[in-house]
Amino acid sequence: MILSLAPRRVASAVLFAAVLASAPASAADLKLAREVVEVSGAAASFKDIVPIFLDEAKRTFVRTNPELSKDLDQAIKVVMPEFERRREQLLDQIAGVYAARFTDQELTEIKAFYETPAGVKLVKALPGVLQDSYDKTNAWSRQMSQDVVTRLREELKKKGHDM
Repeated sequence: MILSLAPRRVASAVLFAAVLASAPASAADLKLAREVVEVSGAAASFKDIVPIFLDEAKRTFVRTNPELSKDLDQAIKVVMPEFERRREQLLDQIAGVYAARFTDQELTEIKAFYETPAGVKLVKALPGVLQDSYDKTNAWSRQMSQDVVTRLREELKKKGHDM
């Protein structure tokens, strides 16, 4: 399933990372904000980002040089920790975004919510909720587009335009 969602996940993660802007925050602010990033599930959404990038790179290399597969597996094991540290840097930058937008009090309240049964349930359910919402939005958009075209054709036909 990861591979089928990989392009969407990578694109979403890269887009999200690209729009991040961090502002100066104290170490305490950043620590609290990082806790919010963890407890909210935001960090978990980036859990597979490094393996996805490495797998995509491997497939690119293997496509033209299939004999490289075994060596690439070994190389991936060597470079994985380096890129996992970079994922951690991204999570710290995201924490900086939270710290810049929320006060310590607000971060404390947000964290407290995510630690409640409802917050825990939200974190667990949110990926499915977002996927179902995405699917429903796509279906709605397709139907809406067809209906708009159909209705406009009907209205134009009333004015003598046969489309």
